[in-house]
Amino acid sequence: MNKKQAFLSIALAAFLASCSDDSNSWNASEVCPESGRGTFVDERDGQVYKYTTIGNQVWMAENLNYNADYSTCYDNDETNCEIFGRLYSLEMDGGNYGLLDNVMIDSICPQGWHIPSGNDVKLLISEMGGNDSKTAQMMKSTSLWDPSTGGAGSDECGFSAKPAGMRSGTVYESLYRTFHIWTSSMINTTLAQSLHIGMVVDTSFSFSQMSIRCIKD
Repeated sequence: MNKKQAFLSIALAAFLASCSDDSNSWNASEVCPESGRGTFVDERDGQVYKYTTIGNQVWMAENLNYNADYSTCYDNDETNCEIFGRLYSLEMDGGNYGLLDNVMIDSICPQGWHIPSGNDVKLLISEMGGNDSKTAQMMKSTSLWDPSTGGAGSDECGFSAKPAGMRSGTVYESLYRTFHIWTSSMINTTLAQSLHIGMVVDTSFSFSQMSIRCIKD
């Protein structure tokens, strides 16, 4: 092997090593250490919720289950509220696909918490690794997910996204298959942004009723 070939061989080895390092660079103990997890009480009704810290954000690690106006249990079954939390409309007068109700947005979360913005959600996705199936699996709960949308996850950061489905118009859909939460950011005059987890994780558009995950002030 001449000097040029040796140099190219070393350069290639270094490149492959760096690619390997990049692919394994995400580390839960750094992004979301267990020391940043705990519980808090919603003083309005005494319910206890888990929370987790991901990067510089503190998120509820369970779906909100506060009995607010224009909220329901999936299929009007109280058991689903116990497992998945309630589904909410954050639109004016509980309507379908309209302007957001700012009074509701400001009051729906426990004291010290608020509805995330679209940018909050994008930062969360970035901290977890990006818009792909690997990130979705890391954010999903370790049970309840149907194989049709990738099955149960590894829940690396304790975010524990549960497939609560949603309501579109008058129809409840996608229980055990998708996770949707509200943001406070509008896409246009009829749709808000949401966080969607199924086969992949991404921002999406709102449905009539979806879950809520609050973020700490």
